[in-house]
Amino acid sequence: MQSRWMSLVEAVTNIVVGYGLAVLTQIAVFPLFGLQVALRETFLLGLIFTVLC
Repeated sequence: MQSRWMSLVEAVTNIVVGYGLAVLTQIAVFPLFGLQVALRETFLLGLIFTVLC
């Protein structure tokens, strides 16, 4: 059985990893489609995707 503390650690870790993956994916994929997005906008889009998902 997992403690509440470890559940919180797991949830926060999942969010941080998901955010990082969203940002890295955008950095890698957007140029393939000819999209030029500033780094600040990439971080903001990653935050929006993370909150929505």
